[in-house]
Amino acid sequence: MNISKQIVGYLKSRGLVLASLETCTAGHIATMLADQPGAETCLDVTLVAHTRAALARLPGIAAVSASQAEAQPGDTAQNAALARALAEALLGARAGGVEGVASVAFASVGWLSADQDGRAAAAHGLAWACRHRDGVSSASETVLFAGRGAEVKRSIARRALLGLPRFVDSLNLAR
Repeated sequence: MNISKQIVGYLKSRGLVLASLETCTAGHIATMLADQPGAETCLDVTLVAHTRAALARLPGIAAVSASQAEAQPGDTAQNAALARALAEALLGARAGGVEGVASVAFASVGWLSADQDGRAAAAHGLAWACRHRDGVSSASETVLFAGRGAEVKRSIARRALLGLPRFVDSLNLAR
């Protein structure tokens, strides 16, 4: 089954609305979802940042990224911690209880480093956050991806999307 179609169906069936933040995938994940019929009912906003400096300027999450700005780009633990903080901040920035405003968010944070053969590697932080029991629950992981640039982006997108229902289902939300 098409992963994008599966995730849009999952979000719709649970009445969830998604907000996302992407770095090296450059909006690829949001595009995959937005191309599905009915996606407009379960997508709120996607932010794309290509550098740490750009993250530091994003509205609503600038304080989070500024506090992590001294981390080295290759610091894998920092990528996961930053992704988690950004997913939580993004969800918080989209608060308000208004219909169509995000109830779940993910952040995908990492930067590709290409070698001379066109292959790339990325220690990528992925995080998911969800409104849960009058608060926000979140989870994150760091995954090392390697391959050609487009392959890495597809792998990151697949991992981020498949992790969303796994995370939300772990919370045992009422359906």
